[in-house]
Amino acid sequence: MEISIADQIALDDALVAPADRLKIGKCNLRLSSDVTSKEATLQVVYDVLKLTPFYKAFQVTADAPEIYMQEFWATAYVHNRSVRFKMNNKKHIIGLEQFRDILQICPKVGNKKFVEPPLEKEILIFLASLGHSGDIRKITDVNVNKLHQPWRSFAAIINKCLSGKPSYDSLRLSQAQILWGMYNKKNVDYAYLLWEDFIFKIENKNTKKGNAMYYPRFTKLVVNFVMEKDPSIPRRNKVNWHYARDDPMFTTINVISRNEATLNHTKSTMLGLQEQFLLRQKEARRKLIHT
Repeated sequence: MEISIADQIALDDALVAPADRLKIGKCNLRLSSDVTSKEATLQVVYDVLKLTPFYKAFQVTADAPEIYMQEFWATAYVHNRSVRFKMNNKKHIIGLEQFRDILQICPKVGNKKFVEPPLEKEILIFLASLGHSGDIRKITDVNVNKLHQPWRSFAAIINKCLSGKPSYDSLRLSQAQILWGMYNKKNVDYAYLLWEDFIFKIENKNTKKGNAMYYPRFTKLVVNFVMEKDPSIPRRNKVNWHYARDDPMFTTINVISRNEATLNHTKSTMLGLQEQFLLRQKEARRKLIHT
């Protein structure tokens, strides 16, 4: 039975008081499925991303009640590398494998082990090899805009769509490791890198300086995942929902170079990623058949 809007607001206020709610801002963009560019280098970047095993994470979204998004961040905490939280005052748990499914990231290929990406020291050497024009002694010295193309474009899109960063000038270690895995065509566990960032934000949510919600698009996906698993959770009469249409879209990047050498290398990277992606798709289909 539907209830009045006033009663619904009262129920929502009982879950998370208005004064304790976060601002749902533009910190987790979405990449359009039909994104294209007239600039050759950027188009190759988009083509390469489409072949990565984590491309869906750039695009996937959902509709979800804003109050459950607020409740997630109000109640979430990390226990044994899993996240525990409440929805409609009911306890729930998600871990890495659920997060992998939520973001629709392909699983590893058969029994092939994931490759551990290098740590900060080696990553800094890698970024310097990509033409970073400034001195980098630690990861906080890295500026995306100082990378040569097309790596600047890759890093910018990864930051804006996956890391939830409000700007893409700086680069976190996990984002640099994603870039390393793509460049070297390695079997990296990209879901794990995103998951570690996600739980880091949960562990440090009480130290945040601003009032903006972390990862609103990923938060909606978690909420939608739980609602689909548990039909008993009220749908709140579709009052104050955050819809897919509310996601800010990634548009473009300025100053794209036309360097034939980098274009050829990026196309070579694309061929290697295509082979990796097809293997992961085959493995995913095999798992579906046997479940």
